[in-house]
Amino acid sequence: MNRKNNPHMNELNNEDIKSLQKFVSKDFIKDDQSSLIPNNDFEKLEEFKKYLIEQLTDLLENNFNSLVNILYRIDISEQKLAELFGGRNRENIPEKLAELIIERQIQKINFRKQYREGKL
Repeated sequence: MNRKNNPHMNELNNEDIKSLQKFVSKDFIKDDQSSLIPNNDFEKLEEFKKYLIEQLTDLLENNFNSLVNILYRIDISEQKLAELFGGRNRENIPEKLAELIIERQIQKINFRKQYREGKL
């Protein structure tokens, strides 16, 4: 994900990156209450994105039903998912999914900030 293409990326500080990891980790909880995405301390968003892509690739190949449930919990736009899965270039699906997940979680972080600051 290029920070130039997503203006919210420029607004992320280290605390936001940790919040992002925490939210994603929570949304990836399995039936046994462990997370597929442990709440690691990634310093940079790109490191976290790379790790997320690896996990998404595994889910796509081995546990598609869990992936669908996770995407539902995160509240990824059905229209965006339909465009992604209906497209011709299926190689980049894990990377695009990671971008959609990060984008959605950033929206949630910004919404919570605005709410705390009384801007909503």
